[in-house]
Amino acid sequence: MKRAFKARQYLSGFILVFIFPILVLSATFYNNGKLVEKSALCLDCHEDQSFSLVNSPHRIISDKEMKSNLVSGCIGCHDGWEQHIEDPSEENIKLPDKLMPSDQAKICSRCHQSAHQVSMTTNDPHVRAQTGCLSCHKVHNNPNHMLVRDDRDNYCVVCHVSVEMEFKRRSAHPLESGNIRCTDCHDIAGIDDPLLAAGLNFDCQECHAEKSGPFIYEHPVVNNHTVDGRGCVACHEPHGSPNDRLLNQPGNLVCLQCHAVPVGHRLQHSALGAKLACIECHNQVHGSFDGSKFLDPDLGLKLFPDCFQSGCHSLND
Repeated sequence: MKRAFKARQYLSGFILVFIFPILVLSATFYNNGKLVEKSALCLDCHEDQSFSLVNSPHRIISDKEMKSNLVSGCIGCHDGWEQHIEDPSEENIKLPDKLMPSDQAKICSRCHQSAHQVSMTTNDPHVRAQTGCLSCHKVHNNPNHMLVRDDRDNYCVVCHVSVEMEFKRRSAHPLESGNIRCTDCHDIAGIDDPLLAAGLNFDCQECHAEKSGPFIYEHPVVNNHTVDGRGCVACHEPHGSPNDRLLNQPGNLVCLQCHAVPVGHRLQHSALGAKLACIECHNQVHGSFDGSKFLDPDLGLKLFPDCFQSGCHSLND
C-alpha cells in the first residue's frame, strides 16, 4: 500500500515537473504557430503593414524566429479577421483606433498585464475621460520607446492644454527644453491617485533631495506628503509660476499663508523685522540643522551685527 502511494506521488511529481510544462509549451507554440500562419494571410494584401512594424515590439515574425511564448500578429488585435479573409471588406474588420477607449483597453490587455494596463480596463481617469490606449500610443510606423506618440511626452498636452501654458511662465520646470518629462512626476500606473501623482512630494525629492532632509529641525509643511494643498505644493506651483522659484505667492505672502508677522518684529528695532522679506532672515525654510526658527546661521554677522554675539538673541528665539 505504501509503495503504491509513493509510486503515485512520484508519478504525479514527474507529470507536474516534466510533462505538464511540455504540454503547456506545446499548446503555446501551437497557438503561436496558428497566429503567425493566419497573420501571414493578412500580408497577402497588407504587406505594407508588415513594414510599418519593423523594429517594433509588435513586428510580424516567422515561426522560425519564435523563441518565446510571446508573439504578436495581425489577428491578435484586429477582430473579425476570419470573415475579412473570406470577404475583404472594411465593414467586417475591426480597427482598434476606431473603437471605444474601454474596448481598446480590452484588446491591449490580451497581452499587456501591467498595473497601467489593468487600470485602463477598470478605473483609470483617462478611460473615464474617453481617452483610450491609442490616444497616447501608436502601433504602426512608430519608432518611439513604448510606442508612445511623442518621445518627449508632448502627447499629454493634446488634452492638458492649460498645463502646457503653465510651463510657459517666467519660472517653470524645464519641460520644453526636454530636461524633464510629464511621466517623471506623474505615474501613469498610479491607479489609486486621481491626479496620477501619488506621493507628490516624494516625486519632488527625486530631483530636489537636498530640500527633503532629514533635518534636525523639520519644517512640518515639507513632510506633509499630500496633494491637497500641503507639502511642496503648499508653497510651489509644480509646473510654472509668475513668481521666483515656482512660488505660488509673491514675496512674504507665501509665509503669510500660515504665519502672521510676530509682534516683536513690528515693535522692536524700529520695526526693522517687519520691513524685510521673511527669506532675508529665515532662509532655511525647508529645514535646519541650527535652529527651529530656520534662521540664517550667519545672520548675526551679515545683516544684524552682534545680535547673536550680544547674548540678546539666539537662533531659536
